[in-house]
Amino acid sequence: MKSIEIRIPQLGEGLQEARLIRFLKRPGEEVTKDEPVFEMETDKAVMEIEAPASGVLEAWSANEGDVLRIGTVIGRIALRDGSHTPLPGLPTTEAPVQTLMPPASGNEARAGVVPPRTRAYAKEKGVTDEELGILAARVSRLMPADVDRYLAERAEGAPSQQAPESDERFADVPLSPLQRTLVARLNHGARRVVPGTLEAHMAWDGIEDVRRRLKQKGLRRTSQSLLFAWCVAQAARSHAKFRSELLGTDTRREYLHLNLGIAVARPGDELVLARIDAADALSFHEFLEAYTQSVLRARAGEDQASDTIQLTVTNMAAQRVRRGIPVLVAPAAGTLFVGEAFDQAVPLPGGGVGFRKMAVVVFTFDHRIANGVGAASFLNAIRRRVENLPREFEDLLNA
Repeated sequence: MKSIEIRIPQLGEGLQEARLIRFLKRPGEEVTKDEPVFEMETDKAVMEIEAPASGVLEAWSANEGDVLRIGTVIGRIALRDGSHTPLPGLPTTEAPVQTLMPPASGNEARAGVVPPRTRAYAKEKGVTDEELGILAARVSRLMPADVDRYLAERAEGAPSQQAPESDERFADVPLSPLQRTLVARLNHGARRVVPGTLEAHMAWDGIEDVRRRLKQKGLRRTSQSLLFAWCVAQAARSHAKFRSELLGTDTRREYLHLNLGIAVARPGDELVLARIDAADALSFHEFLEAYTQSVLRARAGEDQASDTIQLTVTNMAAQRVRRGIPVLVAPAAGTLFVGEAFDQAVPLPGGGVGFRKMAVVVFTFDHRIANGVGAASFLNAIRRRVENLPREFEDLLNA
């Protein structure tokens, strides 16, 4: 069977290298001519590169994040018969056609150039893309030396921008490094997502009862937030859309397991994320340990946010907030807000009125990944988990 090479194309005069951002197809998958198969970044733009022919992707010969010379072969497509007929005089290794991403807006449009080699150097040093966006806004072309200066400032705790301007009417206060990172992430995500929001009321007395009884059995690290996160992870096992991210406009990448984010507040109103990898595949005791350790690291200042988190949970019960609309940051599929539990009047079977603990759960989801009915189905699956928690933990509680 004939095959054709996939190369890093030459897309502009003077360009010598590009950074391979991510693959959009896996080996063994069918590809169609002109279908985007990978993303790359040059000094000038981020773009999707399209397949030169229809066939089956044989293999990738490079890695995501690599900085490569123009013309480098990074993969091969096994051709279908007649799927690729080169024009006379042209080699079969023609460069893929490029599709430029839409122009950036706001701060991103005003940012300076980040050469691929600088981005690779920053990644090696542990500098996030959000931090790079902040640094690039200050210079016309970001170089490795600029990254080194930023790291030195961060290590010394010095501000990475000029002293705040002030007069009698106001004072300009620089944001902390963690807050600047969060701002960049929110700005970037807001341009990529179409949010939808649903609200549900869930009976909360089962979670309170399970928490109390687990503590009596010595599992003192168990919290209501942890038990709700457990319910979310278990519900995601049968709702694959919320273990997904959107690739381009026509493909949804579905992950085998859920990476769950937990919003953690720090002093000074700083917000970081803890992360539980493959949360839906863990036993309860494994989940308890992973949740506890990741939250402790987050409280110590380690932000574990990444593009691998598909769902995030934020709990505002400790702040005595009953209802809120959570913000969704792409490529995550959704964010869940949990409010303070409250007593709600309910009719009693024999007549009269009683009270039951309830909590408001608000779900913001990416409408490009799921529609309202699908999001409601997931929210109701979480509700069933929450309200049947005592039954699920019966063996453990009675052991």
